[in-house]
Amino acid sequence: MKKAKLHIVLIAILGMTQNMTHAQVKPEKLLSAWDAMTTMVVETAQAMPAENYTFKPTEELRDFADQISHTTGANYLFASVVKLNTPDPMPLTDTKQKDEVIGQLKGSFTFIRDGIIKLTQADRNEEIEFFGNKMSRLQSILIMTSHLQREHGKTMIYTRLKGIAPGPTGGW
Repeated sequence: MKKAKLHIVLIAILGMTQNMTHAQVKPEKLLSAWDAMTTMVVETAQAMPAENYTFKPTEELRDFADQISHTTGANYLFASVVKLNTPDPMPLTDTKQKDEVIGQLKGSFTFIRDGIIKLTQADRNEEIEFFGNKMSRLQSILIMTSHLQREHGKTMIYTRLKGIAPGPTGGW
């Protein structure tokens, strides 16, 4: 049932028109979607055994630890979207240790969540510049979540190649 509700919320958000200046998205729905995404990504990182954190499917690709760390770093990069500053110093290291990688990942999701909580409707509707484009803050948050979905899809390939089931997707 929870998955179905998340699916409906995301379809409603994504179905909004290009002009989202007057979009009314309830904060709890945005947080619910963010929490579901957090769970999905973190559970996949937790599912991969520690000995596979240095696994690279091909020489050109990142290893699993770096793939997860990319998501962590992107969360901090996108922090300005939710009116947060990027932490200084960046709480991200080059570790390959599973517990440390997961701790950093969780911290980045919490950092963004804390920013989402603070957003007012006016903040969500505010037009901002996001990587050279003018759009509402809500649109930029949707782009941020799209990046997370794409990166999670890659992470799922790593786990599947090792015969590990990724965390549940929660439905979209």
